[in-house]
Amino acid sequence: MDISTIIGLALAIAAIVVGAGSEFTTLIDIPSFFITVVGSVGATFIAHPSSNSFKMFNMILEAFKNPKIDNLETLRTLYSFSEKARRDGMISLEEDIPSVKSDFLRDGLRAAVDGTDPEEIKKILEVKMDMYQETEEDKISVLDTWGAMAPAWGMVGTLIGLVLLLDTLSDPTTIGPRMSLALITTLYGALIAYIFALPPAEKLKKRVDKNINQMRMMLEGILSIVQGENPHLMEEKLKAFLSEEERRAYEAEKGEAVL
Repeated sequence: MDISTIIGLALAIAAIVVGAGSEFTTLIDIPSFFITVVGSVGATFIAHPSSNSFKMFNMILEAFKNPKIDNLETLRTLYSFSEKARRDGMISLEEDIPSVKSDFLRDGLRAAVDGTDPEEIKKILEVKMDMYQETEEDKISVLDTWGAMAPAWGMVGTLIGLVLLLDTLSDPTTIGPRMSLALITTLYGALIAYIFALPPAEKLKKRVDKNINQMRMMLEGILSIVQGENPHLMEEKLKAFLSEEERRAYEAEKGEAVL
């Protein structure tokens, strides 16, 4: 589980509950909830193909997960393969390919072992990266759309509430409930957009960027191996893909290995 997502959600809910105080229950209105949530979800479904629309809530749940993107392990693996290929030849990596967890790295290594031209390998893997990025961004865009639709449907609810309010001004007892509907839908729209739609979308975009960065590292490593580059030179090149924290951890690890 991604702890920052859980903490952020808890803080947002706490801010609303504490801010409303003892009057919190007045913020609960089923018709307003129905108008805003169902209306905005419906509009989002219209805007996107069913293949992505039905994954909308799964994408929100994805933001709570914390898949490990281990760049250090990737660098170790590529360095090990580079040393082995330089010592025993590219064909020696064939026995290691089935144990590689990453489909992207496995496909690249298989192409390299098969003797594919480096430029062709680069083209193939760049297409895979582009397709991965496009597919993920298409799915995430559903949350972006929901984040845009929810406040708009909050305003729709507000207009409905105002129309009903004006229609029943002769009955003072209906003014309160109608005004509540008019205002609470706007609140619900903002809450949906700025808690449940846009923040998870932003987190998932950053995760895609990290995966693309790792794929670029793999691509550079594979090309270096195919071209017979010195493993230490390749290692220095691939360190550029590490964050400052990862770089320090890797250097410390290498220092311990030397000792």
